[in-house]
Amino acid sequence: MDSEKQTHADRLTSALNAGHIDRRGFMRWSAILGLSLQLPIAAQAQEASPVPVRGGTVRIAFDPPATIEPHQLNDDPGIGIVHQVCEMLVDTDYEGFLQPRLATSWTPTEGGKVWTIDLRQGVKFHNGQPMTADDVVATFQRLVDPDSGSSAVATFDFLSKEGVSKSDDHTVVFTLNRAVVDFPAYLNSYQAVILPANWPGNFAENPIGTGAFMLEEYVPQQRARYVRNPNYWLEGLPYLDGVEGITLSSENMITALVGGSVEQINNPAALPLLRDNPEVKVLTIATSGHDAIHMRVDQEPFSDKRVRQAMALCMDRMALIDSVWQGLGELGNDHVIAPVFPLHTPIEQREQDYDAAKSLLAEAGYPNGFSATLTTSSDTAPLPTMAAVVQQMLKPAGIEIEINALPSSTYFDTAWLETPLNITNWGGRATPSQYLSTAYVTGSVWNASHWSNPEFDELVAQLDAELDNEKRKLIALEIERIMKEEVPAIIPFFINGVTFVRSNVQGYVPDRIGFRDHRRTYLSPNP
Repeated sequence: MDSEKQTHADRLTSALNAGHIDRRGFMRWSAILGLSLQLPIAAQAQEASPVPVRGGTVRIAFDPPATIEPHQLNDDPGIGIVHQVCEMLVDTDYEGFLQPRLATSWTPTEGGKVWTIDLRQGVKFHNGQPMTADDVVATFQRLVDPDSGSSAVATFDFLSKEGVSKSDDHTVVFTLNRAVVDFPAYLNSYQAVILPANWPGNFAENPIGTGAFMLEEYVPQQRARYVRNPNYWLEGLPYLDGVEGITLSSENMITALVGGSVEQINNPAALPLLRDNPEVKVLTIATSGHDAIHMRVDQEPFSDKRVRQAMALCMDRMALIDSVWQGLGELGNDHVIAPVFPLHTPIEQREQDYDAAKSLLAEAGYPNGFSATLTTSSDTAPLPTMAAVVQQMLKPAGIEIEINALPSSTYFDTAWLETPLNITNWGGRATPSQYLSTAYVTGSVWNASHWSNPEFDELVAQLDAELDNEKRKLIALEIERIMKEEVPAIIPFFINGVTFVRSNVQGYVPDRIGFRDHRRTYLSPNP
């Protein structure tokens, strides 16, 4: 271990022993910094796992995707289709810790401004060509190129095409425009799947990845059918012969699961119907995913923070969790540093208070309230339900809401960034910086609130560059306080992800980001 790594390792161990970070924080930072440290406690004995059964096909129901072009992914169905075929450099596990995938190690220098990534050797694409550094360089140069139509440009705003290079066939060097100590977590971004350097585009026609399954058939709006990759680099996997994705409506998903014509769905509205079904297993996991109510601060009445605060005070957050997500969530406090993040510090919880809301509205010049249009996606569950509940919660304060529900293809094109008031769903992330720098820093591409706060921007930059855990947590605390005070978005809860599988599905483990990894899934024999 070199001197810089040893210094980081000593600081982490001291912080853990002093109680300044917990087990999750210790393991997460060990992974981010590529230290491979072990917890200084005895491992717990575990029960023997059953022997996996080989063969069979798992059928998954999903909504139709907006796109399946890897670098342009923007919704859960598209991510699910591509990720069976392609892989990222880094994974997250059930606990949210980073794990090697196509990368085997990562090393920071210059305080987190330069990162050296060692690639797994012996990996082949589905067309038989070996994966090398050239493929990784080409993939990331495509991701950061605005002319490619990449949806990851905002995510990698600290990286240019010139900042991606290879030092040899199995080593890639990322030279960032600024220090980003969470950079390995960004390698887990859902668009960052490695494609061949000579990939011609059009994923439906050229689905070339390194993953455990190969896309054999894709029929838009109907199905995606995969077969086992016999040359997968992880010996012995996958166990399944194949996976099939089937496009169904939300209602038909539930019927299909109960009837046994699919083995997996991810529709939270199904919980009341399925939680007591002995043929179905309910798998849940805490995440940083959330549904945010964005208010454009450059347009009246939302330009007055007292109006935004008043609207936040109208929210009954537990009622929203119960009615929108079937109780599957944790309280939010109008900032993005979710409880699952080690940087999270609890601050005084904002609660529903109509008297305080009315007082703030009167101070802002709206003693009788106001009218506004709330825009959201009509076919992205459960956003229409949330819009209806929010509409009712704002009414007692005199805020009359008209709901404008647009098709997801229209809403997620430009409407969510342009409309004065909207609700958008945000998937889980590996680090809070992936929300902060892309959606709340001044001028960021996904800044739907059009918010600008120089103090906040400086704190985010400090958070990205600071390696000391105690200092990072203090910076994060100030970010929480500013977001709660300024309310560029109302974030009433964080979602507990839910997956429903038939009782014969074994080995499947959900992750905090929402990706579906079926490499270790298998089907137990019918009794």
